[in-house]
Amino acid sequence: MSLLIDVRTHEEFEERSAPGAVNIQLDDILAGDLGVLEEMPKDTPLHLYCRSGSRSETAQEVLYSFGFTDVANLGGLDDVEGV
Repeated sequence: MSLLIDVRTHEEFEERSAPGAVNIQLDDILAGDLGVLEEMPKDTPLHLYCRSGSRSETAQEVLYSFGFTDVANLGGLDDVEGV
């Protein structure tokens, strides 16, 4: 089972988000507040997106540093919705 994560702000997420996505904003990830990820196995496939792909790239690097092994940056919301 994979998890789709929107790393944008809560306000951006509430405006529009990909179906099935959970919101864990980048600032929380940087602070080590991983929300639902805290209970997930480190090999859970994580698919990240933001507005343009920049924040999700940063989140990807941080999650790797926390020991997650299967983290993909899908780019921006428009990229995700186009899949």
